[in-house]
Amino acid sequence: MTLRFTVLGPVAATADGEPVGVARPRRRAVLAYLLLNANRVVSVDQLTTAIWESTPPATARAQVQSEISALRWTFQRTGDATLPLLTKPGGYVLDLASHELDLAAYTELVELARAERDRGRLPDARKLMRDALALWGGPALAGAVAGFVAPARHRLEETRLADLEWLIDIELQLGLHRGLIPALKQYVAEHPFRERLRGQLMVALYRSDRQPEALEVARHGRQMLVDEHGLDPGPLLRELEYAVLRQDPGLDVVGAPDSDQPTVGDPPAYRVADQPRPAQLPPAPPFFAGRQTELADLVRRLGSDPNRPGDAGPRVALLHGMPGVGKSALALQVAHAVAAAYPDGQLYVDLAGSGQPRDPEQVLDGFLRALGVTDAAIPVELAERAALLRSLFAERRCLLLLDDAGGADQVLPLLPAGAGCTVLVTTRWQPDLPGAYRHQVAPVSHAQGLDILAGHLGPDRLAAEPAAVRALCNLCDGLPLALWFAARRMYRGRWAADLVALLRDPQHRLDELGSDDGSMRDILAPSFRRLSATAGLALRRVAVLPTATIPDWAPTVCAGLAPREAMQALDELVGAHLLTPVPRQSFGPHRYVLSELVRAYALSTAANEPPHSVVSADQALARAVDGWSVLAREAAYRLAPARARRMLPRQSSSRSWSRPLFPPAELDRLLAAPRDWLHEEQANLATVVAVANGQGWTRPASAIAGAVIRAARHTHPGDEPSTARYARTLSEVARDSSSG
Repeated sequence: MTLRFTVLGPVAATADGEPVGVARPRRRAVLAYLLLNANRVVSVDQLTTAIWESTPPATARAQVQSEISALRWTFQRTGDATLPLLTKPGGYVLDLASHELDLAAYTELVELARAERDRGRLPDARKLMRDALALWGGPALAGAVAGFVAPARHRLEETRLADLEWLIDIELQLGLHRGLIPALKQYVAEHPFRERLRGQLMVALYRSDRQPEALEVARHGRQMLVDEHGLDPGPLLRELEYAVLRQDPGLDVVGAPDSDQPTVGDPPAYRVADQPRPAQLPPAPPFFAGRQTELADLVRRLGSDPNRPGDAGPRVALLHGMPGVGKSALALQVAHAVAAAYPDGQLYVDLAGSGQPRDPEQVLDGFLRALGVTDAAIPVELAERAALLRSLFAERRCLLLLDDAGGADQVLPLLPAGAGCTVLVTTRWQPDLPGAYRHQVAPVSHAQGLDILAGHLGPDRLAAEPAAVRALCNLCDGLPLALWFAARRMYRGRWAADLVALLRDPQHRLDELGSDDGSMRDILAPSFRRLSATAGLALRRVAVLPTATIPDWAPTVCAGLAPREAMQALDELVGAHLLTPVPRQSFGPHRYVLSELVRAYALSTAANEPPHSVVSADQALARAVDGWSVLAREAAYRLAPARARRMLPRQSSSRSWSRPLFPPAELDRLLAAPRDWLHEEQANLATVVAVANGQGWTRPASAIAGAVIRAARHTHPGDEPSTARYARTLSEVARDSSSG
């Protein structure tokens, strides 16, 4: 006795043609999910999520296991010698041959039909596809009630309709148009917004010498789209209507219609089933290290998702990060890992957003050609090209990799609309792409950087100079491209210690990290060129600060910008990934980290800037030191007003300037939590005191040291040893400053 199962209609089982009772809706849902995943292990967690979605009851696992036991008992009662429901490591599996499940048999017949079509055997292809569609017995998954059912039913119905349209194309090529008209009218009435079905009805009517009816079908479809959705028909229907109006010979089938031995004519202009399947992804980098967790997460997000609703729209992932951080390499790894989930094609384009950006019209032209659209059928206008691309993607599962995007205006016209497609975008900026999953590609850690160097050079080369290699890794700022440039220098016989000595000179670091085809200076240049004048000035000025972090008041003090201008400049620099925000732990100023390679580039461009700046590059550091001096004294005053009033005269700066460095409202913002400010600025203040001492600026050095020492016991009363050491260090610097 053999069990057979169906999902293309009611969820059911039969034994030698006799029904096997699976009465309860939840039990049918468990069976349906196992059948949709036949021959694959399904865990209890997967079943729980599928049935109850995000709100399973506490007894969900027990209920699932109970339903599995009940299904086993039901199958055993049929007397089948081989029970198909098995327990495997990690879950359960329904072990079925293709003839035991209608969905598997359907898929097999569809594949055979397409293979026959590819061999030019259209009658055989037609018969096989008709046999496949005859397996449907009504709406899929009928009788099952669970969260996964509606999306799965929609997906299966979309598959059925696409295969039906494929069959109709074959029958139109075979000259069977007259007999198709009644069925096509019914299909269009049931699915009025499927443009392909409507177009097929128009072709069948036209070939049957019913041109006015064909035009009426087009006009009715256009009116329905306008009335119900406010949309115009897609390029397929527009061009088909025009072809009917001009009685284009390309619409005619060669040979006598409905003859016993029909001959095959030219296929319609937009035969999705006949289009090529491009595979344009460049090779993935031969060596990839350091981002395995990121890679796994992105593959999980962008891989096959059988439960994704058909109206969910495409998945768009935006990989953004600073120049040289490895966005393209990661995107290619992800794209190759998920390519099998997109059998209808993988499209790739370098948008050159960091160089000479490519026009969307040009990119659309290339994509349409890759998808089989002829030159004559490619529209002229951008909007029409984009609409045609969306139409071609509507029933496809395609992957698009848009590399080095310069902005949303380059990306938006290229996006598909259907849920079957996924788009990967890489960019060094942060364009506004609604609905996109945003993933910032950060610099790699020191250990990951060493792994990258080991992959390029081999472990023996690293073992020969361990200290120099570690220093080299630090000087590359965690940027895989900089590490690659360094490795290429070492390929040519350069010792790591020699390269470290060269890179420690900021004036030459960017050029030393390079090869015959470019350098880190070339990589960073486009980001700087795109900056506004205000943001560029702010970056050049804050680059002189030697501190670990850059406070948000620095552009105002160091570059002479108004507060609003400074805020806009900082936002622009963050958006360009030239500054990285530090997560805030308390009220007060925002702080930013500046990459040493970005700092080196900014300082190198400062020498070429036009004169007459509000604040010169030479003045920027001195003003910043004064800024920290004012803030340190003000923080100490606010912590201990009475004591500070005796010891620290409140004045805006130890230097004389045309206006105060900080208006009262700005001081209130920056020092809303003075104790936290002093703690978070410890490292910066120590650096500033040392720099001021080195420059001979004794008054601000002594003022900062004195303010911090007097406020020390209020800063971290529970950390006296650390506070004492810090105070002694600043005291020694202050003493040296006074004696100097």
